[in-house]
Amino acid sequence: MPKHSRLSIQDRMFLLAETRETPMHVGGLHVFKLPRGASPHFVRKLFDAFRTQPASVPPLNYRLTGDLAGKVLPSWEVVEDVDLDYHVRHSALPDPGGERELGVLVSRLHSTPMDLSRPLWEYHLIEGLAGGRFAVYTKLHHAMVDGAASMRLMNLATTPADSNRPPFWADQSLRPQEPENGSSTLLGRLPTMLEEEVKSLPSLVRGLATTAQTALGIAAPPDLASMSEAPRTLFNTRVGSQRRVSTYAVSLARLKPIGKATGGTINDVVLAVCSGALRRYLAERDALPAHSLIVAVPMAMQPEAGAAGGNSVSCLIARLGTDIEDVRERFDVIRRSCSAGKAQLRGMTRTAAMHFATLLSLPVLLSWVPNVDKLIGPTSNLIISNLPGPRERRYFHGARLLAHYPISQVGHGMALNITVLSYAGSLHFGIVACPERVPNAQRLAGHLAAAMEELEATFPTTALPIRRRPGSVSKQSTGKRKRTSSGRTPKVRRTR
Repeated sequence: MPKHSRLSIQDRMFLLAETRETPMHVGGLHVFKLPRGASPHFVRKLFDAFRTQPASVPPLNYRLTGDLAGKVLPSWEVVEDVDLDYHVRHSALPDPGGERELGVLVSRLHSTPMDLSRPLWEYHLIEGLAGGRFAVYTKLHHAMVDGAASMRLMNLATTPADSNRPPFWADQSLRPQEPENGSSTLLGRLPTMLEEEVKSLPSLVRGLATTAQTALGIAAPPDLASMSEAPRTLFNTRVGSQRRVSTYAVSLARLKPIGKATGGTINDVVLAVCSGALRRYLAERDALPAHSLIVAVPMAMQPEAGAAGGNSVSCLIARLGTDIEDVRERFDVIRRSCSAGKAQLRGMTRTAAMHFATLLSLPVLLSWVPNVDKLIGPTSNLIISNLPGPRERRYFHGARLLAHYPISQVGHGMALNITVLSYAGSLHFGIVACPERVPNAQRLAGHLAAAMEELEATFPTTALPIRRRPGSVSKQSTGKRKRTSSGRTPKVRRTR
């Protein structure tokens, strides 16, 4: 890369949003099974070996340069000697090393802002997890990578024999390729950039016009969610500095029959599971709004050739149907709303779709100004992301990857985030919340399990039996629509 490389508009927004209360990093929690016959010092030996392998893969050897740690005119510069004693860390869980202890540690690590004067990543090896397991928690700043880009850094092998690889910051196979035309400098890319901007204008204007018409109640696609219809909830407030992380996993074999039975996508089913969980959580706090929650769903775009990092993301907003008790009708609202949002994005060029997401996020940024959030209503109530991961089992130094939980960020006006990642036939949900504003957010993991069972009971299939826990409640569709919770929320087992 050139000595200095400017950040995109989307990347700069993540830096401008960075404060002690709103750190803008994302993370990932990998849980591994120790190899058979592994030494008691297996994790310690990995740690000692990793600290000797220099960071040489972009953007993991980049740091911000410029005034105020790059916030004013941010750009990247190459660091020749990255301090691995700072970036690579070793932790051990207190006995009994269960899910609770792991959740407490990861919550604390995820609450700490990153040092913007250093390369924006951390790697934590965590031993002492019960059941012959260990974990890895990674932290990456969102100005450096988006969710899809972070997945490309996951250098795990498909077989144990091929898994003795260097850590991602030293794995040269992860080095981004230069563009075929060699035009990696800003000057070399300028003609292409200008052409893309000009081509993007008509579709961007059309998309913004449709959005404005929907917000103003003028003729627009009826299923397209409006930026002005999100109710204010306990999620939509200013956040504190602490984070609470919890997790949930479910087999894809349970979701696919539901999608087939309803004519929806896997993402529609994921949103329906989250919708049911959010209804339960808000109802038990007597805080379920009369109008549907509005969700922002990031959509990954194809990155530029040769891009070492950065963000290539657009976004659609959709209704979650949380105001509807009937499960079938609620699912149909989600399916139709997502379809309308996708159709709107398909009508735009890649550049226009990215600008569209940036413009939609401006009201959110304004709400970060003290007291302004009281004047501006939320444009969405939370973010739910669904990232594709590897379909096959993966290994690292002989250890099998059991689960990979994505851990995103929250901010002022949006104190809850749910990110989902597929891996080896399962979906792994990472729930992040500000515990000061969203109390007992770990209960959402149990509510996700109950909502999944409710969907299976509503859309039964002969291919898959319905799973039901003692004490859980799953109601069949009644055909009636209610905008308030009906009776008490079913009790579910608390996790993490």
